[in-house]
Amino acid sequence: MSLRDRGIEPAEGFSADGFIVRPLEPSDAVLDHAAVMASRDFLFHWEQDPPYPPEHFSVEDNRSDLEWMGDNHRNGLRYTYTVMNSDETQVLGCIYLLPGDDPMYKSAEVTSHDGSDLSTIDVAVSFWVRPSTWSDGFERTLLEALLGWLRGTWSFERAAIITNEKLDHQIATIESVGLTRRFDYDRYKDMYTSFAYA
Repeated sequence: MSLRDRGIEPAEGFSADGFIVRPLEPSDAVLDHAAVMASRDFLFHWEQDPPYPPEHFSVEDNRSDLEWMGDNHRNGLRYTYTVMNSDETQVLGCIYLLPGDDPMYKSAEVTSHDGSDLSTIDVAVSFWVRPSTWSDGFERTLLEALLGWLRGTWSFERAAIITNEKLDHQIATIESVGLTRRFDYDRYKDMYTSFAYA
């Protein structure tokens, strides 16, 4: 069941100190491409779909991806947001919201730590930021703002933040804000086990 079928319409986004979050558009292709390629080593493990992004990934390749994501957003299937600096001259990262029964989870084998699983969550949320922003704590800054947005604007009570076992820095950030690992899942195509925190 899509997010829209669940009665969940996309929020417009929000502004915070030094950054904004808004729906990702194909017109963001150039700035988004720069962020993707600057984060290539990290995204290779985050995406779990190697080799993404490929070495010769072009702006037009990225625009095609953004058009697909934009269609999903407009149709209420998945919602995707860009994270930009305040004057919208640099993409800092991206946020993705998916229903727990999204087709990408069809083959997932779940191991629960507390009885929760993909069927018990309101939404699965994943995000990334440029590794160059880690040293100033931006990953945590964004996550804290994201959690407030999910609870406030979206009224989600059971949002799961998704990462995977390879991403030590992101795991540490997620755990630093007090979230607990609720369940893990593996898909046949994945390189690593994914962790769900709430």
